[in-house]
Amino acid sequence: MKLSLSTKTLIGMVLGAIIGFIVGPKIEAIGFIGTIFLRALQMAVVPLIFFSVVTAIISMGDVKRLGVIGSKLIVLFMSTTLIAAAIGILVGNVIKPGKGLVLGDLPEVDKVDHAPTFSSVITEMFPTNIIQSMSEGNILQVIVFALFSGVAILLLKEHDRNKIQIMFQTLNNYIMKVLNIVLLLSPYGVFALMAVTAGKYGTSVIGPLTKFIGSIYVGLFLQLLLVYFILYFLFTKKNPFQFFKKISPVWITSFTTCSTKATMPVSIKTSEEELKLPKDVVGLTIPLGASMNMDGNALWFGVVAIFVTQLTGLEMSISEQVIAVLLGVLMTLGSPGIPGGIFVATTIFLTSLNLPIEVIGLLAGIFRIMDMGITTINVVGSVVVAAIVGNKK
Repeated sequence: MKLSLSTKTLIGMVLGAIIGFIVGPKIEAIGFIGTIFLRALQMAVVPLIFFSVVTAIISMGDVKRLGVIGSKLIVLFMSTTLIAAAIGILVGNVIKPGKGLVLGDLPEVDKVDHAPTFSSVITEMFPTNIIQSMSEGNILQVIVFALFSGVAILLLKEHDRNKIQIMFQTLNNYIMKVLNIVLLLSPYGVFALMAVTAGKYGTSVIGPLTKFIGSIYVGLFLQLLLVYFILYFLFTKKNPFQFFKKISPVWITSFTTCSTKATMPVSIKTSEEELKLPKDVVGLTIPLGASMNMDGNALWFGVVAIFVTQLTGLEMSISEQVIAVLLGVLMTLGSPGIPGGIFVATTIFLTSLNLPIEVIGLLAGIFRIMDMGITTINVVGSVVVAAIVGNKK
């Protein structure tokens, strides 16, 4: 019996976890295989984003349709992210991961004294040099330039528009072919990535931060079950279990790579081929979701806020918790433009709430364990939104 690529990849993930636990930290010797796989996936992500967004807008054939779909995406993205941050706060209050915990010898962290404002987040979306934005992998700026390009093409005369549409469609098909070749390496890349993660962190989950790690995963599960399952069923009237089974390649890739960008080609391919969603919806939703739909990150901020207050014996009032939720959502939008990733963002987040930041260095050491789930929720959330917006009733 010939196995599908997704089945082979799943087998690779399971075998990697087993062998990683058995061999231990020495398995890191094969880490370069996973790194090569990740780099191969990421090498074509920026052109994929640009070509797919432009092609999606041209395919709509109408600026009004872009406005309708775009407004739906923004409402759904912001709503699910807001709920995720609130779930993080709720889970932290119920499980109390920092209550009674004493941590010594915490690594020092440089203090960052400013949080992104709404106006700064919006301003940073607009590039001053698109070549620089592409080279730095600034997804939001690439998307904004692609939006302008797509609308400009729609406004051209029909003869010119048709010629450019054929060119962009061909380039989009070409870049997807490149990524399809890379995806053939999935079983081996996923095996290496999972083996290294299991070997390196297999024993470190047993410790004082186990309760914190558990809180993150309980929150992620609630986001999946109470938000994604319900939203998908309400808007599509279809079986959510079948839906989540169909997108198994997205689960596996995001869980093992811990990279939203690296999973993007898999999300696009799965949405178009397995879910049969309209290409224009997928081409706009998945790239946009990679920057605007960070539900896992928002939930992380919520749990961290409660964890640190409990750790230090402080109490957050209801109004302060509401502020933490709103700030968490803002941080998910501001994070892509912050060098250093989620921990620089977390430092700013805690500083803005007047909370101590020393614990961040310790959390950074085991973040990979949680990042597998956080990235998966980020990516799956975008696919769920694409399925809702692209649903053909």
